[in-house]
Amino acid sequence: MKNLESFIERNFNVEETLQLLQSTGSVYFSWGVSKKINFNDGGLLLKVNGWHYKKWVFITLAYNDTYTVRLIDMVEEKVDEIFTNIYFDQLAEVIDERIEKIDGYKF
Repeated sequence: MKNLESFIERNFNVEETLQLLQSTGSVYFSWGVSKKINFNDGGLLLKVNGWHYKKWVFITLAYNDTYTVRLIDMVEEKVDEIFTNIYFDQLAEVIDERIEKIDGYKF
């Protein structure tokens, strides 16, 4: 997608955010992440193969210290959904609910 740069509000520690997501263990691994891209220290781009969503997730950090998550179709070059004002302790849950979570699963 040509305009990913336009979604970036500020730089942040992308590796730290990735570690936060990976610390959820089986939740993160259930997303089927096949690619992890640090996009100019301003976004984390994940290629996912979840139950509900099998495209790209782009995570950015806003100036108010909340995350924005965009579900992106790179082939069609469009944003499928946007979720804003997500605090760090909500990030994995918000992503999981959109791409993988099935009611009744227990961890």
